[in-house]
Amino acid sequence: MIIVRPTSLAATLDSAAEAFFINKTIPAAHREEISLMLISRQNLSGPNSGFFIPFAAERDTPFRLFSGEQLYTDFARNHIHLIESTRLLMLLSLNRIGVDHSVQIADQRMGTICYSKFCPKGECKSLTIAYMRYLSTCNEKDTGLRLKPFLTKLVDYRDGKGKWNGFPFYYTLLMLSEVTDPLATQELQYAAPICEKQRAQNWPRDPFSIRRQSIITQALARS
Repeated sequence: MIIVRPTSLAATLDSAAEAFFINKTIPAAHREEISLMLISRQNLSGPNSGFFIPFAAERDTPFRLFSGEQLYTDFARNHIHLIESTRLLMLLSLNRIGVDHSVQIADQRMGTICYSKFCPKGECKSLTIAYMRYLSTCNEKDTGLRLKPFLTKLVDYRDGKGKWNGFPFYYTLLMLSEVTDPLATQELQYAAPICEKQRAQNWPRDPFSIRRQSIITQALARS
């Protein structure tokens, strides 16, 4: 499985996310290669410190979340690269000074943005869910405490039909299925009826539909 795409940050992030999603082992040498690629794309100083910069050839390419929902604004695309790159560096579990420094700078940048406090506005809804996924990978002792207020606030956005108003449905399911907290299980139980209904549908065979089916199956298993 090829993960590093030499001319695409987004494709590299997506390929790596796929590997972790299907629990595919990534050899140590490949983990090192991925981390070096990510760090090479990061601004380490200046006004854009922390951000991971896409390659020129992909800057006008539409960006989709792992679950297929599209992001439209430059703000959202810039910050999803920031969040997902940092999350991936955490998942790669490389004990390297360069990696730790990269994560620290990125974390400081994210901590200044509205989604790090839960933001229910526009595409920050997607970024809030992405940030929750990032928090779930952190090893700090207070990770659970940091996540709980997000989960509590998410409950307030239930639409009564198994979804959450304006939040990307499949991406939110993915996040909830990755979080080990009773509140996350509670939300998966809330979404279970619509997940059951969707699982019974005839799905197309495109990559995002296949992923969404897997996300639904995973969410139902956790509920």
